[in-house]
Amino acid sequence: MLLRSASLSCARLDARILACFVAGAIMAACAPARSAPLEATPDGRRLALAFFDDFDSFRPWSGGSGVWRTTFRDGQAEDDYDLRTLKWNKELQLYVDPGMRAHPGEHNTVSDQAKGASALAGRPLGLNPFSVRGGALHITTDRTPTRLQDQLGGFKYTSGLITTQPTFSQTYGYFEMRALLPAGKGIWPAFWLLPSDFDWPPEIDVMESVGDPAKVFVTSHSKAAKSTGTEVSVTPGEFHTYAVSWDRDLLIWYVDGQEVRRQPTPMDMHKPMYLLANTAIGGDWAGAPDATTPFPAQFVIDYIRAYRFAP
Repeated sequence: MLLRSASLSCARLDARILACFVAGAIMAACAPARSAPLEATPDGRRLALAFFDDFDSFRPWSGGSGVWRTTFRDGQAEDDYDLRTLKWNKELQLYVDPGMRAHPGEHNTVSDQAKGASALAGRPLGLNPFSVRGGALHITTDRTPTRLQDQLGGFKYTSGLITTQPTFSQTYGYFEMRALLPAGKGIWPAFWLLPSDFDWPPEIDVMESVGDPAKVFVTSHSKAAKSTGTEVSVTPGEFHTYAVSWDRDLLIWYVDGQEVRRQPTPMDMHKPMYLLANTAIGGDWAGAPDATTPFPAQFVIDYIRAYRFAP
């Protein structure tokens, strides 16, 4: 998610799973009953559940309780925008949450509206990209309301990010998400892992998609090995399970329980990592949205689970 310099091979693999239906123009998160936690990896290695969220509710981290942080790193930075977008990716969205406050920082555009922005600094804007419907978390990506653009640094899009940075990290294990991906030029959903010590790289991208939900990419980033990835074909408009098995020796990616890539574990990937899921917009890889991009876009997550390897 952080860099897009990986050389992506074009190993295309079919993956089909449970269908959902379309009600009017809205893709509903109506997958059949959720599967039970795994007892073993697809290749038979025994597992013990270490973390899970089935999203019967959404529990943001606040005041020392909750599960999911909604900004990057540890939530501390001199510039709030450094926690809410990845500038070096040239992303166009700001990750918002109901507690985010307006401020007239250096990213703001200069306009008559901006002159009054300082008066609103410190006032929560109440923007909420997170909702739970049908036992699934919906992360909504949308155009920034015109009236708020000058209060949000001129960013034209808002979206959501969740991380387990304050509550869960682990060295090695099996990590999975079951989700329905959004579609549209410039839309960039991802499920990934970053080190708890905030070093970078390494990074494990369990799943990324850029604009076309029929294609996902699985990738790793490392100082000790060349960053490479694999393109995988999936059926769009359906829920799929994206997973990675990570141990001292190997990284193995799975889509719907089928292995799609494996590689040796890089030398710098032997420390605790935490989980992230988000939808970015734009950047050099995804490109900017255009008139065909449907808004609002919904990244629908049925569950996120992490396992340790059982003895």
